Amino acid sequence: MTRPIQIIRHLSKPRLIFVNRVYWPAEAATAQLLTDLAEGLAARGWPVHVIAAGDESGPHHGVTIHRTGPGVKHGGLISRTRNYWRFLRGTRRLLAILAQPGDVVVLMTDPPMLGAAAASVASRRGAQIVHWIQDIYPEIVTAHVGALGAWLLWPLKALRNAAWRSAGCCVALGTDMARAVAAQHVAPGCITIVPNWAPRELQTPPAAAEITARRTAWGLADKFIVAYSGNLGRVHEFKAVIEAARILQARKDIVFLFIGGGARYAEVRSAVQAGRLDNVRFLPPESRAQLAAALAAADAHLVTLRPDFARLVYPSKLAGVLAAGRPVLFVGPPEGEIAQLLAREQCGVAVAPAEGSRLAETVAQWQGEPGQRGQMGRRARAVYEKVFRFEPALAQWEHILSRVGTAGQVQFAMAASDAVKSPAP
Repeated sequence: MTRPIQIIRHLSKPRLIFVNRVYWPAEAATAQLLTDLAEGLAARGWPVHVIAAGDESGPHHGVTIHRTGPGVKHGGLISRTRNYWRFLRGTRRLLAILAQPGDVVVLMTDPPMLGAAAASVASRRGAQIVHWIQDIYPEIVTAHVGALGAWLLWPLKALRNAAWRSAGCCVALGTDMARAVAAQHVAPGCITIVPNWAPRELQTPPAAAEITARRTAWGLADKFIVAYSGNLGRVHEFKAVIEAARILQARKDIVFLFIGGGARYAEVRSAVQAGRLDNVRFLPPESRAQLAAALAAADAHLVTLRPDFARLVYPSKLAGVLAAGRPVLFVGPPEGEIAQLLAREQCGVAVAPAEGSRLAETVAQWQGEPGQRGQMGRRARAVYEKVFRFEPALAQWEHILSRVGTAGQVQFAMAASDAVKSPAP
């Protein structure tokens, strides 16, 4: 027993290998989150590597980046699928070279099924696995295509579940998502909740002059702005928003503002054009550097989620809205954790997807009650400070990685000791 104890005494921080299709300088949500975490850990002395798509491998802000190569520009499902497969092949190749016993490999969920595709390679190399679950696939696909799709995709789900169950930890974003992971017979002790944080640029609120300048640049200085900022994705709900805009069309002092793009952008824009809703505007996505002023320039923010996806995703835009100190209008399942959070903290209102008229009533009420909006906004900022700041999340991640890494290093030390005691003939 002497040798493993001596080895364990000299354990150090394990080497970390994060895997995600997008990373700096990309500004997709998961790229920003991973960049924050990787650089934050590197600044605290962790050896950090990232595997991502693209060119220009090498060090950046203490993180060693390994690129799998650029993808082709996609205009549809076929080219997007080709890019996914190319990245998965490149990831498996790099992990087979990089991963070593005692490492911790953190697998995200872009592209879908990344964890199932890459975990086996990392495990064979002796690394410990952590799944950082941003979206739950293939259930997201089956929610779109129905029961037949669920039957066809069952083998993928089985592979995914096996990867989850064999991991050192599965990190979920909220309680609803954690329940979905637990429902796949993942051990409770293997599941940890770490909410995604708001972009670090939102930690310091913008000056009033910046907010005024942004509203003026939009040509909306005298309007009550209800904004939706971020991805207009397939899991998001917009029917109630369009209905509320229709009901409030005569109110020239109220405007609905969509900032961003995504899979449903064309659909939403077509609905607005078909309804001749001149109280709805569209703007391109904001850069991360300008996000604080853009979010604070709105009077209230929309966060939406289709009920079928309540346990499969967690809208990352919520953290940014709370950091901006603006009240939240949530369109989604009224029994879900986001609705419960808003009710508990009194920083917003939740309406069901079919309640467009109630959404319109709430908007009209808030427009006429700036004092109430101010109170809700201050409570929203307090929720950000309590739940969605980066520093507490970084500390949680350090604890997770230390625990998983120590377990892996102990296993490696014991195996090395056994090999010394029983040399091969």
